[in-house]
Amino acid sequence: MFDELTARIEDKNVLLLGVGNRSRGDDGVGSYLIKRLQKKVGVPVLDAGDVPENCISRIESSGANMVLIVDAADFNASPGEIALIDFADIKKIGVSTHSANLDLLFKVIPKSRRPETLLVAIQPGFTSTGNGLSEAVRDSLDGLESVFITLFKK
Repeated sequence: MFDELTARIEDKNVLLLGVGNRSRGDDGVGSYLIKRLQKKVGVPVLDAGDVPENCISRIESSGANMVLIVDAADFNASPGEIALIDFADIKKIGVSTHSANLDLLFKVIPKSRRPETLLVAIQPGFTSTGNGLSEAVRDSLDGLESVFITLFKK
Protein backbone atom coordinates (compact mmCIF):
# COMPACT_ATOMS: atom_id res chain seq x y z
CA MET A 1 0.00 0.00 0.00
CA PHE A 2 2.80 2.44 0.88
CA ASP A 3 4.40 2.27 -2.58
CA GLU A 4 1.08 2.65 -4.40
CA LEU A 5 0.04 5.56 -2.21
CA THR A 6 3.43 7.25 -2.62
CA ALA A 7 3.14 6.99 -6.42
CA ARG A 8 -0.44 8.29 -6.45
CA ILE A 9 0.28 11.40 -4.35
CA GLU A 10 3.47 12.43 -6.13
CA ASP A 11 3.35 16.13 -7.11
CA LYS A 12 -0.12 16.53 -5.57
CA ASN A 13 -1.48 19.05 -3.09
CA VAL A 14 -3.08 16.60 -0.68
CA LEU A 15 -5.86 17.07 1.86
CA LEU A 16 -6.59 14.31 4.38
CA LEU A 17 -10.26 13.83 5.21
CA GLY A 18 -11.22 11.53 8.07
CA VAL A 19 -14.75 10.13 8.09
CA GLY A 20 -16.42 8.19 10.86
CA ASN A 21 -18.48 8.11 14.00
CA ARG A 22 -16.27 7.58 17.06
CA SER A 23 -19.18 6.29 19.12
CA ARG A 24 -19.66 3.33 16.73
CA GLY A 25 -16.55 1.25 17.32
CA ASP A 26 -14.31 0.80 14.29
CA ASP A 27 -16.49 3.15 12.22
CA GLY A 28 -14.63 6.04 13.89
CA VAL A 29 -11.16 5.09 12.65
CA GLY A 30 -10.95 7.91 10.07
CA SER A 31 -11.91 10.50 12.63
CA TYR A 32 -9.43 9.12 15.17
CA LEU A 33 -6.59 9.22 12.62
CA ILE A 34 -7.21 12.86 11.73
CA LYS A 35 -7.25 13.80 15.41
CA ARG A 36 -3.83 12.16 15.82
CA LEU A 37 -2.36 13.82 12.73
CA GLN A 38 -3.52 17.41 13.23
CA LYS A 39 -0.18 18.83 14.39
CA LYS A 40 2.10 16.17 12.95
CA VAL A 41 1.74 16.59 9.18
CA GLY A 42 2.33 19.40 6.73
CA VAL A 43 -0.90 19.00 4.76
CA PRO A 44 -4.45 20.13 5.60
CA VAL A 45 -6.49 17.67 7.64
CA LEU A 46 -10.25 17.68 8.17
CA ASP A 47 -12.32 15.56 10.53
CA ALA A 48 -15.69 15.18 8.83
CA GLY A 49 -17.20 12.99 11.53
CA ASP A 50 -20.11 11.15 9.96
CA VAL A 51 -21.24 14.15 7.87
CA PRO A 52 -18.54 14.60 5.19
CA GLU A 53 -20.74 16.87 3.07
CA ASN A 54 -20.25 19.58 5.72
CA CYS A 55 -16.64 19.88 4.53
CA ILE A 56 -17.39 20.88 0.92
CA SER A 57 -16.43 24.54 1.20
CA ARG A 58 -13.24 23.74 3.12
CA ILE A 59 -12.23 21.16 0.51
CA GLU A 60 -12.86 23.64 -2.31
CA SER A 61 -10.94 26.46 -0.60
CA SER A 62 -8.00 24.24 0.38
CA GLY A 63 -6.44 24.25 -3.08
CA ALA A 64 -6.02 20.47 -2.86
CA ASN A 65 -5.98 18.53 -6.10
CA MET A 66 -5.95 15.21 -4.23
CA VAL A 67 -8.18 14.19 -1.32
CA LEU A 68 -7.38 11.09 0.68
CA ILE A 69 -10.50 9.96 2.53
CA VAL A 70 -9.79 7.68 5.48
CA ASP A 71 -12.85 5.65 6.45
CA ALA A 72 -13.95 2.27 7.74
CA ALA A 73 -15.27 0.26 4.82
CA ASP A 74 -16.50 -3.27 4.33
CA PHE A 75 -14.61 -4.78 1.43
CA ASN A 76 -14.86 -8.39 2.66
CA ALA A 77 -11.41 -8.58 4.22
CA SER A 78 -10.03 -9.36 7.66
CA PRO A 79 -10.57 -6.65 10.31
CA GLY A 80 -7.83 -4.05 10.14
CA GLU A 81 -6.88 -4.76 6.53
CA ILE A 82 -6.25 -1.60 4.50
CA ALA A 83 -7.09 -1.00 0.84
CA LEU A 84 -6.72 1.94 -1.54
CA ILE A 85 -9.88 2.38 -3.57
CA ASP A 86 -10.41 4.88 -6.38
CA PHE A 87 -13.29 7.19 -5.62
CA ALA A 88 -15.11 6.17 -8.82
CA ASP A 89 -15.24 2.59 -7.52
CA ILE A 90 -16.72 3.42 -4.10
CA LYS A 91 -20.30 3.66 -5.40
CA LYS A 92 -19.89 0.63 -7.66
CA ILE A 93 -18.77 -1.73 -4.94
CA GLY A 94 -20.60 -0.03 -2.06
CA VAL A 95 -17.77 -0.43 0.42
CA SER A 96 -18.05 2.59 2.66
CA THR A 97 -20.72 2.90 5.31
CA HIS A 98 -20.78 6.54 4.25
CA SER A 99 -20.75 6.00 0.46
CA ALA A 100 -23.98 7.94 -0.14
CA ASN A 101 -22.60 10.92 1.79
CA LEU A 102 -19.26 10.68 -0.03
CA ASP A 103 -21.02 10.57 -3.39
CA LEU A 104 -22.98 13.71 -2.50
CA LEU A 105 -19.80 15.36 -1.24
CA PHE A 106 -18.23 15.40 -4.67
CA LYS A 107 -21.34 15.73 -6.83
CA VAL A 108 -21.80 19.31 -5.65
CA ILE A 109 -18.23 20.30 -6.50
CA PRO A 110 -18.08 21.20 -10.21
CA LYS A 111 -16.08 18.66 -12.23
CA SER A 112 -13.60 21.31 -13.30
CA ARG A 113 -12.65 21.90 -9.65
CA ARG A 114 -13.16 18.38 -8.30
CA PRO A 115 -9.98 16.95 -6.76
CA GLU A 116 -8.75 13.47 -7.51
CA THR A 117 -9.96 11.30 -4.64
CA LEU A 118 -8.82 8.04 -3.08
CA LEU A 119 -10.40 6.12 -0.25
CA VAL A 120 -7.99 4.69 2.28
CA ALA A 121 -10.34 1.97 3.49
CA ILE A 122 -9.91 0.08 6.76
CA GLN A 123 -11.94 -3.10 7.19
CA PRO A 124 -13.86 -2.76 10.48
CA GLY A 125 -14.23 -5.57 12.98
CA PHE A 126 -17.37 -4.12 14.55
CA THR A 127 -19.39 -0.91 14.33
CA SER A 128 -21.74 -1.28 17.27
CA THR A 129 -22.50 1.67 19.51
CA GLY A 130 -20.44 2.23 22.62
CA ASN A 131 -17.32 0.24 21.74
CA GLY A 132 -13.83 1.60 21.18
CA LEU A 133 -11.64 0.43 18.33
CA SER A 134 -10.94 -3.27 17.92
CA GLU A 135 -7.33 -4.34 18.38
CA ALA A 136 -6.87 -5.06 14.66
CA VAL A 137 -8.19 -1.65 13.61
CA ARG A 138 -6.16 0.12 16.33
CA ASP A 139 -3.02 -1.58 14.95
CA SER A 140 -3.92 -0.37 11.44
CA LEU A 141 -4.55 3.12 12.81
CA ASP A 142 -1.07 3.13 14.37
CA GLY A 143 0.46 1.98 11.08
CA LEU A 144 -1.40 4.57 9.00
CA GLU A 145 -0.37 7.31 11.40
CA SER A 146 3.29 6.40 10.84
CA VAL A 147 2.84 6.19 7.07
CA PHE A 148 1.13 9.59 6.84
CA ILE A 149 3.70 11.26 9.11
CA THR A 150 6.43 9.89 6.82
CA LEU A 151 4.66 10.92 3.60
CA PHE A 152 3.48 14.34 4.76
CA LYS A 153 6.32 15.63 6.94
CA LYS A 154 5.93 19.15 8.28
